[in-house]
Amino acid sequence: MKLYQAKVLNTCPRRVTIYMAEKGISCEIVTVDMRAGEGKSPAHLARHPAGTVPVLELDDGSFLPDSAAIVEYLEERYPDPPMLGRTIEERAQIRATERMATEFQIRNGVWVVNSDPSVKIRRPDYVQYPDAATFIATSRDTLLKALEGRIGDSSFLVGETPTVADCALFAALDTARRLSSYALPDMCPRLQGWFERFGARPSAAYPDWAVTAAAAA
Repeated sequence: MKLYQAKVLNTCPRRVTIYMAEKGISCEIVTVDMRAGEGKSPAHLARHPAGTVPVLELDDGSFLPDSAAIVEYLEERYPDPPMLGRTIEERAQIRATERMATEFQIRNGVWVVNSDPSVKIRRPDYVQYPDAATFIATSRDTLLKALEGRIGDSSFLVGETPTVADCALFAALDTARRLSSYALPDMCPRLQGWFERFGARPSAAYPDWAVTAAAAA
């Protein structure tokens, strides 16, 4: 296998990197400099016409895009230790929490592009909508409150072992923290504790071949 990853790790590429580190999966990494336009190069478009990363090249030479699809494929191929649950009920709860993490990523992205001054610096012609930012911020925090209730007293988001949901939410929150100085609100003390604990895990460290989004800004 060969994994095409962004040189600058943001949320989607990073959730795969964290997951693979938790599972102990290794493969050849090929970095794609998205900011230099390599995502739109003929070579990368042949791998994935949308020009995004990550993309996993399988042993048969085919290409698999999308971070969630890559994680599910790897989970099927390397089932131990399980990170999608052992029972139907566990898998359902993990997937529900993972989708909430993905929804946080989407809502926070909408908030950033409509409120962050650096967006206008990079793209002066971009029209921001402050009212949309205010609305989506409330919606985003409502989602976090729901996640706060779901975690309960567990060590991880769903139970006592890390799952794909932890990988997804940590990648989204840490990218938001680095790019826009986002911090979990005070109403989420359990999530704050989880974020600190998961951030201390070796899987949460940046790989040697990557640079942070903040460093590349």
